[in-house]
Amino acid sequence: MKKVLFVLMAIGFVASLAFAQDATVAVKSDTITIKGDIIDNMCAGTQKAEDLANFVKTHTKECALMQDCVESGYSIFADGKLSKFTKDSNGKIEEFLKKTDSKLSVTVTVKQAGDELELVSIENQG
Repeated sequence: MKKVLFVLMAIGFVASLAFAQDATVAVKSDTITIKGDIIDNMCAGTQKAEDLANFVKTHTKECALMQDCVESGYSIFADGKLSKFTKDSNGKIEEFLKKTDSKLSVTVTVKQAGDELELVSIENQG
């Protein structure tokens, strides 16, 4: 009986280690990297969905940094889809855009936060 109990405990221990490894992998893979164009929500809202791809090519960083545009928050347009950033992320994006060498075409690393994206990192597209 003791041998059976010992074997069951050993199997349980090994199984818990296996599941712990899977959980670690899940934590590492919860970020997404996206290449796209930053646009403020106010300007994005004035465009028809089918016109947005052309509009982001002409939208300027100076416009995105205007007070009303900053207050509206930011999104990223990538692969024909517009995805909004969280409020905290908007502040980070504004700081990034204020740098003289920053561009609107970026690579971002994000986490999904409900319907919005939480910014982890941002850099100019290479």
